Amino acid sequence: MANEKIVLEIDPANIETISEEESKPKKNYVYKDPYWSNKGAKHIIVTLEYNNGKKATASIQDKDGSNPDYKAILEEFGEETLDKNTEEGVKRRDEQIKKRLERKEAEAIRARQEQLFGAKLQAFELDKIKDSTNTELKRLIRKAKSPLEVQAYTTILLLDHFFNDKTVTDLQQQTPNLMQKLLEIAEVTFDEKNKS
Repeated sequence: MANEKIVLEIDPANIETISEEESKPKKNYVYKDPYWSNKGAKHIIVTLEYNNGKKATASIQDKDGSNPDYKAILEEFGEETLDKNTEEGVKRRDEQIKKRLERKEAEAIRARQEQLFGAKLQAFELDKIKDSTNTELKRLIRKAKSPLEVQAYTTILLLDHFFNDKTVTDLQQQTPNLMQKLLEIAEVTFDEKNKS
């Protein structure tokens, strides 16, 4: 049974021939916005838009001249269109990069401003700063241009308060080397501020 032959009778009048073009499977997509990824290497990037509305990006290369998609794109669009699309794409990419950089710079500036504002806020939350009568140092804290400057002036103001509560003898006994160094730093800082 397995080797049983079946004889088919075919009427030549019922046979239809189709051209080679008709025998090829039909594409269910169209090419959109092709551009060169590398013209010298025969590399094209193209969007495939399917009949169902979906889109996909395709990378098409033709190193040996046999890629039918590559040929079809060049026939449909021509090299001039690919050149133009490539130029426009490069411009769009450059503009997007520029906008991204500008946005990052603006975000960095805003972050630094928020950090500075936060440092000033923290300084004035300290009771000894808030209650201080040293208006010059409080003004310098408010006008500071960096968190480090806020910290420096806050430290000086706290030291001023610390020094006012102590006698010189108390300070020398508690912190002889530190007091001398702090006095030297304070003198240099105030001298530089008075010069500017």
